Amino acid sequence: MIDLSILIPARNEEFLQQTIDDIAENHTAKTEIIIGLDGYKPKLESPGNIGITIIHSEKPVGQRVMQNSLAKIANGKYIMKSDAHCAFSKSFDEAIISPACSHRFR
Repeated sequence: MIDLSILIPARNEEFLQQTIDDIAENHTAKTEIIIGLDGYKPKLESPGNIGITIIHSEKPVGQRVMQNSLAKIANGKYIMKSDAHCAFSKSFDEAIISPACSHRFR
């Protein structure tokens, strides 16, 4: 079972690959990344140590529509939305799904 699904709706994002790499480097829980490419198709490389799903819309549909589409295919017990230009600390996902944090969002 996946603990955390990270949704990244993206449109013309310069730092998307760096964000993917940073999540892959710093995750410690059972985490997946679900990326929605909204009207563009960059060349992305999978870091290989985390599950990544990419969906692509030829025509831009907007952030909310894309985000909802990503949420529908998420497998995690918890869902997190991230921008495509973020950095993450070590074990960020463990902190998010920990009882100390997650009880506030139920």
